[in-house]
Parts: sequence; C-alpha cells; structure tokens
Amino acid sequence: MNRILIFTLLIFHVNCFAQDEKSDEILKQLSINTKSYKNMDVDFNFHFENKTQEINEKQDGNIKINGNKFRLELNQQIVISDDTTQWIYLKESNELQIMEHDPEDNILSPNKLFTIYENGYKNNYVELKEESEKKTHIIDLFPIESNEFTKIQLHIDAEKIQLKSIILHDKNGGTFTYLITKFLTNTEMDQKAFSFNSDEYPDIEIIDLR
Repeated sequence: MNRILIFTLLIFHVNCFAQDEKSDEILKQLSINTKSYKNMDVDFNFHFENKTQEINEKQDGNIKINGNKFRLELNQQIVISDDTTQWIYLKESNELQIMEHDPEDNILSPNKLFTIYENGYKNNYVELKEESEKKTHIIDLFPIESNEFTKIQLHIDAEKIQLKSIILHDKNGGTFTYLITKFLTNTEMDQKAFSFNSDEYPDIEIIDLR
C-alpha cells in the first residue's frame, strides 16, 4: 500500500472521529434543551413513502407533550397518554382502543421521537447546511443493534439547537419524514388534553384492552 493511500486513510479516520465528537456535542446540547422544556406544542407535516410498495402518504399533525404525557392528533386518529392509560381513537370508524401505557414501547410513544437519539444509536456528523441565511446541523444515526430502523437523520437548528425535522428509514424501504412547522415551549396547557372523554363522541365503539 503506497504512502499516499495510507495518508488518505489516516485523514479519513481522523475526520470521522472529529465528526463523531462534534455530533456528540450537538446531541448532548439538544438533549439538555429538550429536557429543559416544561412542555412542547409542535405542529408538523408527516410524509410516509415506500416506492417499491407504491405508497406516498402525507398528512399534518400536532403533538403536545407535558412530561411523560402526550396528545398526538393526526388527520385520521388521536393518540393520548396520561402515562398510565393510552387511548387510540380512529376517526373514520368512531372506534376507541384503550390500553395500558407501556413507556418502553417506542412505537406507541410518539413523545420518544424527540429523544430517540439518546440510546441505542451511533452517530455521524454529516454537514452544516445553510439555506436562506439559516444554518442546520445534519446528523445521521445508525442502530447499534438491529431494529425497525436502518438509519435516522436529524436536522437541527444550529442557532437554537432545536429539532427541525426527523427522517426515519425502515428495513422495508419506507421513509418516515416529520417536518416541524411550529415549535412552542413552556406554554399554558389544559391538562384535560391528556385524557380522552368518550362522552364527546356519540355512538363511539370502545374496545378496552387493559
């Protein structure tokens, strides 16, 4: 192996180490910022695409997070948890599913999306992107052990150190994109938002799975 190639490989490894250190620092500050909020009220655009299965779905959503409680509203469903009970309301069928909340179930805990990078992933700093005088850190996450996602990409506001978007790639070629359009913190929240009042939905079908 010639010296030029050895030197190139050495530079590559040094750069990877520096990038990992940089992403570690950014993610650490992102975690500190996120956990410092008393609550969060976030609007987002959700896009799921799987080209091989010819799926291309878009919808808008809102999630309110207060500690371990959350309320997620999408076009066709509402998911609510008070950290003990979880309600999933399907609008089209007027059906409510009630179950015990499992804090370890990341799929049924959309509030975990904001801290998904904290455990089980190695990270790599991709670039600092600048558009319209706004700078964005782009960081890739790769699972340490095999799970449903092969890669997650975070776009982080470089000034606020706050999430702008999350892109998740699953094993089946699907891409889940959450683009944040409104990010409010430390607002006044009605605690009634974190429980489901079935009396407000006439003729609702209730399936209790507890």
